[in-house]
Amino acid sequence: MKVFQWTALALAVSTAFSTMAQSTAPAQENTEQTETNETPSEIEVVEVKGVKQADLKARDLERMKNGFSSVISTDDLGNFVDQNVAESLRRLPGVTLQRSEGEGKFVTVRGLGPGFVSINMNGAQMSGAGEERKVGLDALPADLLGTIEVLKTLTPDQNLNSIGGTVNVKAISAFDRGKNTLKMRVQDAYSEAREKHSPKFSLDGTQFFLDNTFGIGFAISHEDRKTQIDETRHHSTNEMKFYTADLGKTEEEIAQGDEILAPSQLEIRREIAGRTRQAAALNLEYKPSADAYYYAKGTFTQFEDDDRAQREFYDFQDAGSVGNDEIVYVNGATKEFILSDIDVFHQHFLQESKNKTITFSLGGENRIAERFVFDYEYAQSRSEEDSTGDRRVQFRERDLIVYGQGGRDNINARILSPQEAAQIAGLTYDPENSIFGTSGSGDGSDLSNYQFDNLFLEGGTRIDEIKTVNLNLRTDIFNDWLNTIKFGVQVSERDHVRDKDRWSFDPSAGDCSDDACIAAVNSTLADYDTQIPSNSAFQLPFESRAVVDQIVDATRQTVEPATNGEVSIESTKGDYSITEDTQAVYAMAELPLGPDATLITGVRWAQTEFSSTGFLSLENDDFEFNGAGAGALDIAIPLPEASIKYSEFFPSAHIKWEPSENFLVRAAAWTSFTRPSFKQARAFAVFDSDIELCPPGSDDCDDSQGGASLQQLSQYVLGSDNALDVGNPNLVAMTSINYDASIGWYPSENLFMEAAIFYKDIDNFIVDVNGIGMALNDLPLTLPVNQVTEFVIPQDLYLNEINITVNGNKASVIGLELSYNQYFENGLFIQSNATILDSEATLDGSIRQGKVALPDQADTTFNLVFGWESETFSARLIGNVRSEVLEQIGSCPITADLNDPKSCKIWGDQYQDSVKSLDFKLQYDITEYAQLYFDAINLTEESDLRYFQGNALSGGNILYQKEEYGRSYQLGVNIKFY
Repeated sequence: MKVFQWTALALAVSTAFSTMAQSTAPAQENTEQTETNETPSEIEVVEVKGVKQADLKARDLERMKNGFSSVISTDDLGNFVDQNVAESLRRLPGVTLQRSEGEGKFVTVRGLGPGFVSINMNGAQMSGAGEERKVGLDALPADLLGTIEVLKTLTPDQNLNSIGGTVNVKAISAFDRGKNTLKMRVQDAYSEAREKHSPKFSLDGTQFFLDNTFGIGFAISHEDRKTQIDETRHHSTNEMKFYTADLGKTEEEIAQGDEILAPSQLEIRREIAGRTRQAAALNLEYKPSADAYYYAKGTFTQFEDDDRAQREFYDFQDAGSVGNDEIVYVNGATKEFILSDIDVFHQHFLQESKNKTITFSLGGENRIAERFVFDYEYAQSRSEEDSTGDRRVQFRERDLIVYGQGGRDNINARILSPQEAAQIAGLTYDPENSIFGTSGSGDGSDLSNYQFDNLFLEGGTRIDEIKTVNLNLRTDIFNDWLNTIKFGVQVSERDHVRDKDRWSFDPSAGDCSDDACIAAVNSTLADYDTQIPSNSAFQLPFESRAVVDQIVDATRQTVEPATNGEVSIESTKGDYSITEDTQAVYAMAELPLGPDATLITGVRWAQTEFSSTGFLSLENDDFEFNGAGAGALDIAIPLPEASIKYSEFFPSAHIKWEPSENFLVRAAAWTSFTRPSFKQARAFAVFDSDIELCPPGSDDCDDSQGGASLQQLSQYVLGSDNALDVGNPNLVAMTSINYDASIGWYPSENLFMEAAIFYKDIDNFIVDVNGIGMALNDLPLTLPVNQVTEFVIPQDLYLNEINITVNGNKASVIGLELSYNQYFENGLFIQSNATILDSEATLDGSIRQGKVALPDQADTTFNLVFGWESETFSARLIGNVRSEVLEQIGSCPITADLNDPKSCKIWGDQYQDSVKSLDFKLQYDITEYAQLYFDAINLTEESDLRYFQGNALSGGNILYQKEEYGRSYQLGVNIKFY
């Protein structure tokens, strides 16, 4: 990769400042240590009592940092406003929360999504078990922590793999608290939607030994969380569908009929979730003298999920394309439609998983010969996700007539009888001569028509492990020209492995050895006690969890005969291993610019070595030959290991100026990067399951060659219209030049105001490209197509529809952050912040013409806390407002006509709707040692809504996903024993 063009400029600026410092700056004693080398003796211990003093502590910590940051601290009992780290972070300027199942999970910083944000525990990078680099923070209860900080500008001695920012969560430290403490929390939460209680218990404390030279900080937490999420979603596809009525119509009548753009699928879900969350932290620190400091810090988090998902699925796209006489009715004004030959699925899914993360670090700091400081650290983070017991039963009725209508907040669907459908469509229906072909089995109310036709079993593991060594040497000079010089090296190894086994099959294809299995295989939904879940949108009743396990246990014996003892191709195609080794070295100096200003400047060099294994896979779900059945030609071939090495220099300059006791001014020009996600960069190649083969020497391709023998089929050639999803191990990291400036005003303890402006210029922006044309031998990885013997795949085969991730062009973000906190003599207080952003991205011309907003960013975020506090009582009303967020982009390549919605799919842009949430928190000090609190969460009953942009043919926005989780309440008591 090229070195940034402005490197020379940054060094020149540094030299100029240095020259100015030599001529103007008097000698000064700089008592501030760099951020990564703060020792317990250098941290001011603040006696925290109440909301105001917790805010003051956060302000003091922010002022001490070399870079610009936002900090959340605890009150006098070590309490945060929220119950996990992600929920707390959304109160900060520039931070946006992403929820999952009603609970905060991921954070976006300054307009850049969770994949752009690095998560550290006690300064060490945390691992995550998903295919993305983003780390879920829902597993971290706030009870474990002393402070949470978001670093928005980074100096060369910090890991720069973070264009958005770095979140550092710090465990409880005895030296931070400065005294012996012990606190217990007992809490009960209640979910209105689930109508269940969720108990929680935590204990934390600090203790000094050996004449206050050895300190222990510890915390344990246990919670049984029960929730219920009602969800309506557009299922698995991001594509809507065009409908024009064609039943009994001529081509001319079809061409003159109404055309609408409407959902192609609908799934109604209810997720009944139980999560047992356990966490512990231990912080051992030893400071035998002013010149020596040693530590061992560890954090353990584990959550076990036991989820039950009830699903009702309408597959509208079964109706096929226009001309098949299956689109019964379309109303261009109301956007209603009626389709025939539609399958309706009834699924009951049980999922049990365990996720465990252990992060620890060992290190120390020693002062040598009075002016040299050497610090060192070994850190390791390992995350494991184990889901070995997932199972699902599916009942289905085929060839139904279904009514549908899409809207912004909902998708309506219901099964119609032939008579109802004919009446709505204005058709004449004769039961003896049905106009609906094979459709018309009834109105869907006869449960005996829903056959048990699929057993789904899955188990898998993911492991992500990061090992890092940091070595730093600083020399303190403190003369007229130079304060400190610092050098360092960081070496990191990361291993990421996924191994999944999945079986999904019709159990009737296997052999049963007992009556229970035979009865289950031939059963229908009518054979079981069922009922429609209360307060739900389901139209079909559901069996109990015990019945699901009964069916699974009875039919599990059919797995081997039904699958010939082989693991499903669905398992193998997703298995992979990734190794990522990184090295970095840096040099950094701090220079005085006068009695009240300093410049930190330097450069960091980082190198990444990435390698990946994976599979070339082709799954023939819809392909049959010679009566062998679908899936008979499943193919999975290991890919040769793919690897890449890239490196870059990252210079920066940071100025910190305190013109008076009440003002703090910061300015920075710095560079950083973000590596591609594992999903984007890993080696894999998956052909669409609905494949087409072409006879030798012919373009007459088809997706069914029932008359061909296996020997004849070996001469067929894979067609150019087959879709291919492929990884890109050649991806390099996105890089960004970042500019920041801020001014903070601290006129008194009762008032704080801050304004910050920032700009990010991002190069090599990574984008997902859908449907481009490319030859196989031009792909960024080599496909072993010569090992496919069932049919022919030429090395130079040109495919018209390849989905791949590429390094795109440029993106930019500009924003303004404002903060205002004030405390009044009568006890009233206001805490507020706002962030206003604007962004644009230029994507590859094969996916989108023109410019678009940067995905995952909210243009406006506003937080307001209005409260009152006395010595024994406090009440807070907490509001959060966030504008809509663009999450995914529809394709509209430069070759497309902007006025043609079939080639330019701007209507496919997906947004997360704006949010206006309101929470309430009440605290009362019963005694000096006991505090009672009550929280009311989501008083406005906000839901998480995602939708397609839509157009005139759809009637506006069309729902993609909606999660409703209702209000919840928490009542608890904090007891301190000190």
